[in-house]
Amino acid sequence: MNFEIGILLIKIVILSAAILLALLILIGKLLNTSKLPQDNADAALVFGTGNPWKGRARCAVAAELVTGGFVREVIVSGGVAVKDRGLTEAEWFRSILIDEGVPEDCIILENRATNTKQNVDYALDIIREKGFSSIVLVMSDFEGLRAHLTAAKSWSGQGISIYDWHAPSTGHWSEKWWWLSSEGRSLTWYAVSRIYRYALWRHWTPG
Repeated sequence: MNFEIGILLIKIVILSAAILLALLILIGKLLNTSKLPQDNADAALVFGTGNPWKGRARCAVAAELVTGGFVREVIVSGGVAVKDRGLTEAEWFRSILIDEGVPEDCIILENRATNTKQNVDYALDIIREKGFSSIVLVMSDFEGLRAHLTAAKSWSGQGISIYDWHAPSTGHWSEKWWWLSSEGRSLTWYAVSRIYRYALWRHWTPG
């Protein structure tokens, strides 16, 4: 009898561990949810950051979008001063993109935003002025869903098709294995907490 109970407990532990693992992986997949454009889009919106690895990864993706012919122009957004560079986030991104081979006349500077909501709000002025109707959001993978929901909330009713092309956080965050490192857990908590704090989940439309 004790043997059977022991086997049962082992099975319960294994099943519980499997369910927990599945939930952890699901969280990563949800945060990295993306909607890729079927056709070329009008422009990309790159969310500002002063963090070196995030910034360079986002700019690499934006450069790929332009040089690959996926978008015609890039809006670089961010008005926060980047430490030790004497540039705003947007100005720093512009210099990286030019180094990556993106023509300067394809880069649109948005130099006021200091947070994600302002990124999309101030970019909307540019989108309207330019007559853009389709935008690819370029954000770090673990923040991709948060960026998409923020744009969906702010641009609701504007007739703008929103797509995503996430920048990988190689060495810092993994969709499947984020929970194995303290940095991965911290980045995940940061993204999840803001989705709930600003009730962004209400604007999620899967598919």
